[in-house]
Amino acid sequence: EGFAFLRTHSDAIRGILATAVQRGGITALTLTALLLERNTFNSPSDPEAGLKGFGIVLTIAGIGITLGALTAPYGVARFGRHRWIKWSMLLSSFGPLILVVSQTEIALALTGFFVALCGQNVKVTNDALVQSKIDDYYRGRVFAVYDVLVNGAIVSGGLIAALMLPTSGVTPWVPALVSAIYLLVALRLLHPSKFYLRT
Repeated sequence: EGFAFLRTHSDAIRGILATAVQRGGITALTLTALLLERNTFNSPSDPEAGLKGFGIVLTIAGIGITLGALTAPYGVARFGRHRWIKWSMLLSSFGPLILVVSQTEIALALTGFFVALCGQNVKVTNDALVQSKIDDYYRGRVFAVYDVLVNGAIVSGGLIAALMLPTSGVTPWVPALVSAIYLLVALRLLHPSKFYLRT
């Protein structure tokens, strides 16, 4: 019933898919960060240093998440939910490019912060969009579909990254792929003609 309900609200399902893809990309970047900190930025023989560096990156990303939750209402007030989801997804595509250009600890931290900031804007805004569309009767079913799609994307993002990443974590291809997919979602899946049904 959740899928059936969402078929009549195409903007909601498109927002859910965008959120899922964004989370899948974050998973791929998280694995990249773990390998870089564990095997490249720190000695592989010193796992504690690697985990400490990884923890710092996660903390910086957490700050981005917090700021994203705080800034989302202002973006929605200025642009409307649909446009803010699209713009946040579009801006997300620029974050991984930092890691494509420079694979350093500073670049990794900046990527984590920026992608987390934009990603939280996507999620918070889409959660509000979906809730505004569904009746109480369908709420649990729709959010069950939401969870399945997001969790599936997280697993898929992790698997794809695991297949592409060297043990060092040093590769431009994973962040480049994440950036390209984010951009594609922003420009095609969230195209105004199909997504901006109501602002």
